[in-house]
Amino acid sequence: MSLLDDLIAQASDGEASAMLRKLMIVAHRLEAAPLLMWAKQELNGYEDDDSLPSYRGPMAVQVRAQIVGPGGAQGTNYLTSHGIPDGFDGLFKAAFSEPLAGIESLSRSDEGIHIPWDPVAVGFYNKWIDERRVPFIPLWGVYSASKTVSSSVLQSIVDVVRTKALELALDLQSAFPDAGEVGGPTMQDPAVRSTVMHITNNIYGPVNGLAQGHVVRPKVVIRQGDLVGALTAARAFLTDSSIVTLSQVLATDGSDDEKRGKLDQLIAGIKSGAIAIAGGVATDLAAEGVIDLVRQFFGW
Repeated sequence: MSLLDDLIAQASDGEASAMLRKLMIVAHRLEAAPLLMWAKQELNGYEDDDSLPSYRGPMAVQVRAQIVGPGGAQGTNYLTSHGIPDGFDGLFKAAFSEPLAGIESLSRSDEGIHIPWDPVAVGFYNKWIDERRVPFIPLWGVYSASKTVSSSVLQSIVDVVRTKALELALDLQSAFPDAGEVGGPTMQDPAVRSTVMHITNNIYGPVNGLAQGHVVRPKVVIRQGDLVGALTAARAFLTDSSIVTLSQVLATDGSDDEKRGKLDQLIAGIKSGAIAIAGGVATDLAAEGVIDLVRQFFGW
């Protein structure tokens, strides 16, 4: 049985963690950096909500509240986001950065999950009730509130990942039965690259092809000055220890010439092998990716 056979079996009806580990091996041997990064994040969880694929949120959810009224009356009700000030829509949305295995376990609960509001948020909502910004039962207020997420929503996240892994494995197997095996085809083969990019484009967005060697890299977009976003995106190209070195470049004070000088030293280290890069990533791809990130960070 080939590695792709194992991956297909796990994606169809197997343990989420086992499936993702198989996918990591396939991605590494294909030299598919975006696919490898996705598999690692699904296995270990996402560190920053800004990097979440859209199927993990933020998504709109219901908010169920314990409410209190005159004479100590109590009840339950669903809150509305209608009328809340700008910037507070996160009270009615949920995102899931946990490892896929954890989400799969939670999806087996008949009751789903409940994510409680911070008491400060409850206080804000009661203030909006008093100000008549939000519609509410007269003389009543909110005692506590929780975002409610059904098990079907959680299962849909798991199903998306399983389906993407299964689609990749089946497409590869039909054209390249030895894909994922030692010595098998890699992303240098245009047909393999096209098959892999069909999946990763749906996760990370379009990628740009580099002129030399048909190498592709993820098109990562970060905001100028967003240090967390830059270092998170850099995980596609660098090891954790090398990301520390990158952070020192991004924290450089001084002129643009000084910053470019430190960037040149970092890129030289990557190309010489002195700066470790992420597994399964070609040296030129890592260098181009880091250059792109640093340029976006500094606004060049």
